[in-house]
Amino acid sequence: MKKQWLVIALFPSAVWAQGANNSEKAGYSYFTFGVENVKYQEHFPGLTSDVMISSPMLNTGGLYRVTDKFDFSIDTMATFSPMGNQEKWKDGNGLVTQTNQFEYLKASTHVMLQYKWQENWRLLAGGSLTYQTYTRYGLKKFTSGESNIFKEGNTWEEKSTNLFADVGIAYDSGTLWGTDKWRAMGRLTAGIPLYSATENTAFPDASFNAFGYRTNFESTLSYELTKGLHLGWYVAIGYEKRFEADSVRVTYIDANGQPQTGLAWLPEADTWNVNTGLQALWYF
Repeated sequence: MKKQWLVIALFPSAVWAQGANNSEKAGYSYFTFGVENVKYQEHFPGLTSDVMISSPMLNTGGLYRVTDKFDFSIDTMATFSPMGNQEKWKDGNGLVTQTNQFEYLKASTHVMLQYKWQENWRLLAGGSLTYQTYTRYGLKKFTSGESNIFKEGNTWEEKSTNLFADVGIAYDSGTLWGTDKWRAMGRLTAGIPLYSATENTAFPDASFNAFGYRTNFESTLSYELTKGLHLGWYVAIGYEKRFEADSVRVTYIDANGQPQTGLAWLPEADTWNVNTGLQALWYF
């Protein structure tokens, strides 16, 4: 199958921190290249899927000064050239009933207002837009009968767009121009979707609205190469829960090539992700 590429416009990473007092050298820009590892599960009545997949990852953005008490951050992330893996579907007894190849792509933009609660601690509030693509193909069934919708030899794609409201807390040990050559940053956030829309190529006339929540912890430890330039290692660990969505009436093509109508829904799903990579930070 032709690889699916996701092209997104990342916010420019080479942006200078803003502020009335530039002499404090507050803020920074950064760029990360690494890998995202994802474990994804779906839960139907009596049937569960499970797959692990990895993709290269780009992450860029920055922290920009607003006032002595407030900062503003933008973070964008995208995966590309997904490394497909086999997704297994098991029944309630743990027996594999079918397998298929699975690819996953993700792009997101996070915008946060950061309140400097204490010298190194910040309270966060903002939002994020996330776009996810799930592609399945190469279906193989190990039970009798064929699905009216998902057939061997077909490819189907699911696209999900979500707008999240996020809150959190962050720790920042200091600016890139501080006296300490080592710098540490950590951020813990949680959010719920304000808007959610998911479409599946198997049901071209339907859109599903799901609810859930997510949490994420990320951290960078960096070392000063020269004043205003740090190189470090970035790690992020996240979890996203999607509850089962209400059913909607859909139109599909059955095994005989005839259009049919029925009810379909998004199943409950769990996504765990671990991102890690080399990060450069600068403010000159």
